[in-house]
Amino acid sequence: MNEENLLKPLGITLSGGGSRAAAFHLGVLSYLDRTGLISRLKMLSTVSGGSFTGAKYALSLAEKKDFQTFFREYYEDLKTIELIKLGFDCLAKGEITPPSGRKDLIIAFAQVYADTFLKNKDGDPALFETILNSETQLEEIIFNTTEFRNGIDFRFQKSKSPGARIGNNKMSIPRKAAGSIRLADIVAASSCVTGGFEPIAFPDDFIWPDGKIPPPIRDKFLKDNQPWPVALMDGGIYDNQGVTSLMLANERNEDELGLVIISDVSQISDDYLPFPNKKTEGLLTLNSLNIFSFVLMAVCALTVLSAGYKMWEEIVADNFKFFWDFFMYLIPFLLAGLTAGSIFSIRRFIRKNIFSHIPQIGKVVWQDLKHLKLKQIVDMIDMRTKSLFTLTNSIFMDRIRSLVYDMIYKDKTYVGKRISNLIYNLKSNEPFYKKLANMPGIKKPSPALYRVTDIAADMPTELWFDSDYKQPCLVACGQATLCYNLMKYLVRTYGKDPSAYSAPVRNLWDQTTADWNKMVEDPYALLRERLPDETFPQPPKSGT
Repeated sequence: MNEENLLKPLGITLSGGGSRAAAFHLGVLSYLDRTGLISRLKMLSTVSGGSFTGAKYALSLAEKKDFQTFFREYYEDLKTIELIKLGFDCLAKGEITPPSGRKDLIIAFAQVYADTFLKNKDGDPALFETILNSETQLEEIIFNTTEFRNGIDFRFQKSKSPGARIGNNKMSIPRKAAGSIRLADIVAASSCVTGGFEPIAFPDDFIWPDGKIPPPIRDKFLKDNQPWPVALMDGGIYDNQGVTSLMLANERNEDELGLVIISDVSQISDDYLPFPNKKTEGLLTLNSLNIFSFVLMAVCALTVLSAGYKMWEEIVADNFKFFWDFFMYLIPFLLAGLTAGSIFSIRRFIRKNIFSHIPQIGKVVWQDLKHLKLKQIVDMIDMRTKSLFTLTNSIFMDRIRSLVYDMIYKDKTYVGKRISNLIYNLKSNEPFYKKLANMPGIKKPSPALYRVTDIAADMPTELWFDSDYKQPCLVACGQATLCYNLMKYLVRTYGKDPSAYSAPVRNLWDQTTADWNKMVEDPYALLRERLPDETFPQPPKSGT
């Protein structure tokens, strides 16, 4: 393999995965900076949680901040910003109104991003133009989303190539007008997870500097002179690793990438949907529930009549005492009436809006269904819901992931130029690379390192850290995993004899092996060097 690959431009993709992705990728970038490889970073493609870190890093570069300043600021942001609380507070206040007039959760979260970690030096929301017009080492920056009109990728990107569209081949945005898009809205669109958020409409749900959609953008999204926005959601729906966008960027550039790092926090599972073995049918049937609801409605109706009659007698006799009789007659009257009305409405809704839309569900099928136990119905609905969620969020995502990896690993352009940096590479149940294990001076992972990497790899996809040790675990895992995979890459590519390596390769080998042995002894070693004044909680020995 060409040893000059390490001296050529570098590309990296930052996958989705919520706060797990944001912190892990921060560790990956910090290790690239430690080795000096980050100076060759020319292309960046991000998705969902990876867009948090990628956007913050690209903004810091555009504002001429050094890496250590970026690292310290962003680490503190991840640690202190309570996204969930601030997001719901913003939604409740309802002060942010986009051109659409909607007050959705994703719009509120976009505002939180704009008010916290995606603001410029003056404290105002950072605009896309800050990145588009910047002269930094990053020549290609792609924030990936998925648009739901055509079901394909929708890219907010900076590129030196005139053929690179902001959008896609179905709809594109003029570059100059795109500069007025808030970076926070782009990140919100890229991380708009299905199930957690509603789609965000472009351009109608975005907040614009003067409150109005720029005409060059507005005119692209009109139909019959009426707003015709496109629904944007999580970029991970189309490609959660951001690999396809990076490959397209590499194709249109003259300076071919020498190395591609796929930083991926996707999780693996031995059993996506554990099937319940125990059957508990219960006693209550649908028919008994139907009878009970009818009886309850009748009882409530009789309560309304009796309470109303008694209250009327008291009023006619001029004996009605407001405080006492209010609770004696009026409250029961209202509660019973509300209950009876609710039951009647629910029954009517089921008959007209559910049964009528299910073929042959009429009285004939009801005669069979009514004998089913209520617990059986609940279990049937539960299994359907869980299987649908598993299908869309795990099986489909893994299938797309395998296709994406298949694409880049079968492309001869990238032979000897790719590193898959997977969050689970250092899990305690994963085998340690044999060629490294047999080389002198390379320590095997310690129990302390495994505790950190296991916690990082097993953390669910969320927008928060429910324990104070999880963030440092994820950052340290990102550092250790990339260090490990760089060592593997060097041995695979240049052989098992470091004395035969060229100077640049040998320097990288010496750096990675020294760092690796440090992290085996103390998983937080590099993190402590970055933030010497910070206290890092130790992970529990029992695991997650």
